[in-house]
Amino acid sequence: MTDTGPVDAIVTHHLNTFASGVARFNEILAANMNVPLFGVTDDEVLERRRPCLSFKFSELRPEAESRLERMAAEPGCAYDLLLHDLAGTDLEGRMIADAAFVWCANSEIEDEVRRRRADCGALWTPSLLLDHRRYPPVALSVFSFGMAHKIQTDRFARLRDLLEATGHPYALYVSSANHETVSIRDGQSVFEEMHDLFPPERLYFLGNLSDVAIFNFLRSTTFFASFFPRGARANNTTISAAMEQGCVVITNLDEFSPPHLEHMVNVIDIEQCAQLPEDPLDLRRIGLRAMEAARARGWSELVAAMSGNSPPPATLRDATATGG
Repeated sequence: MTDTGPVDAIVTHHLNTFASGVARFNEILAANMNVPLFGVTDDEVLERRRPCLSFKFSELRPEAESRLERMAAEPGCAYDLLLHDLAGTDLEGRMIADAAFVWCANSEIEDEVRRRRADCGALWTPSLLLDHRRYPPVALSVFSFGMAHKIQTDRFARLRDLLEATGHPYALYVSSANHETVSIRDGQSVFEEMHDLFPPERLYFLGNLSDVAIFNFLRSTTFFASFFPRGARANNTTISAAMEQGCVVITNLDEFSPPHLEHMVNVIDIEQCAQLPEDPLDLRRIGLRAMEAARARGWSELVAAMSGNSPPPATLRDATATGG
């Protein structure tokens, strides 16, 4: 195949860097090469003189395979390949044979490709860790976890205002996952909105944390924040987890929120809050009552209620009518 000059684009099988290390690699590679990054099905790919197709053939969807079939059939079409694995498909084999040059992400891939053609080379993957910020020492810290697409950015804007009103340095740590039935792009757009709301030195995305990592953040941060489209519900597991560990939960309440959740008693309602509590005794009091409420609604209590052996627990409002 005719060499038509240097690589003028990086082409990948999907563009979301939250879902794939290869996607993240391609984003950084394109930035360092100062060339655009495209998805396989983007029309701009067909206008490039010599794109580098960098992906895993094993992960291609039918529409991407159709586009590559079209490219492969174009007379004089020039492209490089950067193979991150070998899938053994017919399309992969034809494109390896027809590529201007084949780059291999490791020597094992190179060994196999070299059996088919001599002009190929082995590469490597530099570190994808580009955010080198240390967690700063702060007076107030907020942790939040849950599904990315469910993050309520308008209420986080209100939380930002309350945090800044304290005059203390603060940090917000957000762990999030993407639900398999929701577009990952939805989650990514939420992250972009959050970056618009908070200064970079205040906001830290933690990715999808394990249970033990979440547990440790719950035990070490000042507040836990979780907001909902209308209000907290009895089946919001993030709130249950945080309250069980004695966190001071900041959320939003409405008429359908569990009656045992009370503003400034065992949670903070962002809609009612004019000023965040800062006194350690006030924070401890709210946290202890949160723990009490959550532990009265644990697994054993749920099983007992479903088995008819015990009525549902009394609301904390009833239990603390004289002390809240």
